[in-house]
Amino acid sequence: MAETTTQDDHEQYDRLSNLPDDILVLILNKLDLLQDAVRTTVLSKRWRHLSGFRSEIVLDVLNFNTTDYDDSKYTIDEMVRTNASVVQATKTILQQNCQHIIELLSITFYLRDESVGIVRSVDETMANKKILKAEFTILPEVLVDAVDCTDDDMLACGTRFMTLFDAYPRAFGGLTDLSLYSLRLGESDIPNVLSTCKKLVYLNLENCDAGFGSILQIEHSQLVELIMDLCAFGSVELKWLPNLTYLTCKNWLPSEDQYPLSLGHVPQLSMLNLSNGSTRAQHKTIELSELLGNAIIGKLDLDFQCERIWIQPERPKHVALQNLRVVTLCSIREEYGLMWTLFILEAAPLLNELNMEVSYHLCYSDEEDEYNYNDESTREMYQKAAHLLKWETRHDFKHCNMRNLGIVGFQIEEKFTRYIRRVMQAAVNLERVSLLESRPCLRCECLPSTVHGLNRREI
Repeated sequence: MAETTTQDDHEQYDRLSNLPDDILVLILNKLDLLQDAVRTTVLSKRWRHLSGFRSEIVLDVLNFNTTDYDDSKYTIDEMVRTNASVVQATKTILQQNCQHIIELLSITFYLRDESVGIVRSVDETMANKKILKAEFTILPEVLVDAVDCTDDDMLACGTRFMTLFDAYPRAFGGLTDLSLYSLRLGESDIPNVLSTCKKLVYLNLENCDAGFGSILQIEHSQLVELIMDLCAFGSVELKWLPNLTYLTCKNWLPSEDQYPLSLGHVPQLSMLNLSNGSTRAQHKTIELSELLGNAIIGKLDLDFQCERIWIQPERPKHVALQNLRVVTLCSIREEYGLMWTLFILEAAPLLNELNMEVSYHLCYSDEEDEYNYNDESTREMYQKAAHLLKWETRHDFKHCNMRNLGIVGFQIEEKFTRYIRRVMQAAVNLERVSLLESRPCLRCECLPSTVHGLNRREI
């Protein structure tokens, strides 16, 4: 006689579900993706309310696609479906009637009409529960790269964002992290957002502005990290940010008469990352001492993107560079020498580590772009620019604190050997010199070289 198992029998022998709630919640917290935790609700009725007890709630629209797809073939229908899934998951999880503290609430979603359901649910949750860290990453409803967004796309996204923001200021006011993409806002919109988001410690702006060439002034008491990439501001004035520690500025607009940044009261700033690639002569050459003003940083990263060197070597005359400990110089085009970098040693007596990458290769999908990069006239232009970038250190100059020198893209050439010899003469306590070949390109697997390119099998 076959045995039959009733629902009661199943519940009786379901030892996992008989565990206390706090143990089950610990199990759920071990799952990397929240949607996996939600799927456990099919195990039994006791599991259905537990997803709302997670101390960390992370919902990312990019994780809600259940099929493999190529980004280039991602469709509007797929976007609508995945975004709707995030909206429903947010509502389901946050409406759970539990009074525990949420340590992390992180939601990545598309800026679409239905996303109001996400912001509304977060707004209601913040009225009833304590959220220690709340993050919004708001993606644009355009299936193109940021640089391909039209003015109309950016204006539409900016209008939609401000509609959400104005409707639910409590939700945005409780955020600690905010990432925005491809928004064209009004002149006063960003200052209004910052004045409302009083808890904000992290702000990432990509392809955002308040009109082409507009001036952005920022004041915020809590902001610790600020990232700006492809933003068409004429200049960003950091007026008063007493807790700002990390600052990144990439791909700013060219200007003949002003710097991309103006540093005001930033007493805690310790790390600055500047990245820009342009062949245009109208890019104002930057003197670091002038740019930094009264800021005293300890770590400096500069990425020239295999284009013109836009830093002006200068004699040590300013306290701003005297606290530098680590400097990294990326994508120095091969036509440039390296001796000009010695000004950093002279200006930074506390420097401990100097790293640089000399690049011989840019990977282009467009053959015309690759030709333009390597054609004779382009190379001649850079050779002339490199000739103007010269620096001579004092014969008796000594540096007592530098311990590490690293060069990626090293070749057995005079410009490298002469430079290394000069650094070793000056840095009397140098302990380590790391010389590496160019890194293989992640796209085409080419290993660049001034002699010939190698693929991975030839390394």
